[in-house]
Amino acid sequence: MRPTLFLLLIWQATASAQRDGLPSFTLKANAGTLISPGKQAIALTTDVRLAPNVSLDLGTGYFFHSASFTQYKGESYQGLRLRSGIKFFPNAAENAPIHLGIEAKHNNIRHLKYREVLRQGGQYQETLLTERTVRSWGMAGRFGGYFYQGARRRLLFEPYVGLGVVFHRVSIDLPPDAELLEPGGLLSFEYPVGKRRLLDLLLGLHIGYAFW
Repeated sequence: MRPTLFLLLIWQATASAQRDGLPSFTLKANAGTLISPGKQAIALTTDVRLAPNVSLDLGTGYFFHSASFTQYKGESYQGLRLRSGIKFFPNAAENAPIHLGIEAKHNNIRHLKYREVLRQGGQYQETLLTERTVRSWGMAGRFGGYFYQGARRRLLFEPYVGLGVVFHRVSIDLPPDAELLEPGGLLSFEYPVGKRRLLDLLLGLHIGYAFW
């Protein structure tokens, strides 16, 4: 409740500011994460205006399914999704203001999947439900815009693009005598066990409501 109360206090403090600039507060959903076959998530974002042309961006969400990484009963792909950033609007007073900004991200995913493993020094092979953990951190620059709809400019559409870097740390919890047997000849989009640094491409659409 504390983060919610903090956001409400900021919103009240800025509610008396001019209505011809940025909204005092927005509540948005990320449309792309709901339909992504790789990593489906519910993702909510808020923008809190700090100055006439600057806003604080806070987002939270939850990965609840992956059609790409789960196949059998008992498998799951779930975890926390966090975002935060700052946006600068050089033309905040216009009806369709654009913004430049930076974003920090963190994902913490628990992936349960059946895998083939060798047990007791390779004496026999077993199909085992394994727990794979994927923790990610990243930073990115962003470019996007606000597009208002309706007579009171309440309905908000925010397309955005961005580019950054993301760090992944992947681990799999196995019994002490188990050795993972990777399937040969199959294409896998899973990040390998260990640490990995990759470019991060941002592309999406937020749909929400503007509070003036």
